[in-house]
Amino acid sequence: MINVRTARMLADYKQWANQRLFDNLAQLPPGEVEKERASVFKTMIGTLNHIYVVDCIWQAHLEGRGHGFKTSHELVHPALIDLRLAQQDIDHWYSDWTARQTDASLDKPVRFTFVSGESGTMSAGAILMHVVNHGSYHRGWVIQMYFEIPAMPPMTDLPIYLRETDPHFNSLNAPVVEPTCAPQFSSATNVLPDRYR
Repeated sequence: MINVRTARMLADYKQWANQRLFDNLAQLPPGEVEKERASVFKTMIGTLNHIYVVDCIWQAHLEGRGHGFKTSHELVHPALIDLRLAQQDIDHWYSDWTARQTDASLDKPVRFTFVSGESGTMSAGAILMHVVNHGSYHRGWVIQMYFEIPAMPPMTDLPIYLRETDPHFNSLNAPVVEPTCAPQFSSATNVLPDRYR
């Protein structure tokens, strides 16, 4: 399903994207990270805690142990600085974990129990992909909250990570292709800054 090279890239991308977001969050006006907003997790810090808790839950599954969480909505670290350090630790763990994997170990089935009590089985590689996708999805929720401040969020897209870290990546030599759906959605995106169109 996933090879070692891709797994390492995804884990390193996750670490990079979280660091970039936390660097930027630390520069927001006081109180914005904790300010209540219309969101399932109520605040930026609540959403970030959800990402962290889910990372911890799946880490436990990969290690074959219990995690102790009854819900993925726990506010484990209400202070940004504490959450940042905890997220850095678990991001390092995922990068170190992927560095020890082989294609065969990434394909190995892992049995686990969801916090709901249901059981499941996924390959170790699929778990990693879920963790990376889950974090990207909810970082997007935090990015949306920036526009309520209003403030410009950091860009954490995979191509930006590759441009900054992969010496073989060169977006300038890629052929320019006009998006076929741009006119259809132009009115829906005209409120966004150019870098988000």
